[in-house]
Amino acid sequence: MTDQLAIHPGPHWIDHLPALDWTDLRTGHRQARSVLTRLAGDRELLTRLVHEIEHDDQRLSASEIHPLINRLILYQDDSRGFQIRLHMSPGSRELVPHDHKYTFTAYVLQGAYVHVWRRRADREEGEFTGNDIRPGIVSIERPGTCYTFGHPLIHQTIMVPGTVTLFMRGPRVKQRSHAALDMLPQADNWPPPSELGKPKHANGQRPVTIEEYRAMRAQLIGSGLIDAIPGPVGAR
Repeated sequence: MTDQLAIHPGPHWIDHLPALDWTDLRTGHRQARSVLTRLAGDRELLTRLVHEIEHDDQRLSASEIHPLINRLILYQDDSRGFQIRLHMSPGSRELVPHDHKYTFTAYVLQGAYVHVWRRRADREEGEFTGNDIRPGIVSIERPGTCYTFGHPLIHQTIMVPGTVTLFMRGPRVKQRSHAALDMLPQADNWPPPSELGKPKHANGQRPVTIEEYRAMRAQLIGSGLIDAIPGPVGAR
């Protein structure tokens, strides 16, 4: 089937998904969980989406390297308000407490992490430090785990190296994300992000090179998450 996939890409079921309802977390979680669970079990499509990136300039340029987490853009449709990524841990174990510009759903494909759901002591949003947050729920996320995280929340993860997750996000509702920078002193030593206007915790973030993308793809093949495809794959 992989030989046929390389020759005849064609449309697939994600192309026909309706817009998701991210305004209600229970509804959004149910819908996004259904999508990511299906994609996690659709090895042929997951394989194809990863391989297509090499021949899709938009997805390749939007895929990024960061000292703490790397990401490949598998699918994006702004008209329906969602994006699907693969997140890969580059080996750094701990992410600084942070929030997000959007609500998202994550599905763990491989590896595991300790997940600390934190809360703000002042019940505000915006800038914060380590003194402004308190531990809330601590969970262990293993392969098959799926959760939805609302944009007002703050969390922190301590990952097993090699952890890979599917990540589906909704539309942006904030101008920027925030992090406890007093808990991330190493960011001062990272180069500034490639995109102007990014916060300090985005230091070191830049688009992947084609060589880095191929190395990430090889890692996914080597770990058994996707298949190798002989020959070129056309863009979606």
